[in-house]
Amino acid sequence: MIYPRVTRVPHRLLGDMLRMRLSETVSFDLTLEEGRTLSRAFTAVAHDFRRTDALYLSPVGSDDAFSAAVDAGGVHVETPAGPHHLSWEDVSELAERLAVE
Repeated sequence: MIYPRVTRVPHRLLGDMLRMRLSETVSFDLTLEEGRTLSRAFTAVAHDFRRTDALYLSPVGSDDAFSAAVDAGGVHVETPAGPHHLSWEDVSELAERLAVE
């Protein structure tokens, strides 16, 4: 399977949600609005990473918060399994998929 990826998943209380999978073991469940918010944040840092050094989102449907450092090399997501690197290509792809799904 190719990562990162975004799929639409049902939630019995929150309705349609987006599952953003960064790897086989790392995923975040986002409401549609949270997905659009993270999409806008990804787009902003992909166009000018110097404007911020961190991204943070506490998704309603996930146990873990999305916390990431931003630098010239991309976005480094903190996960319970350790840091997970997203290249700028990954960040742009996720921004597009989160906005469309």
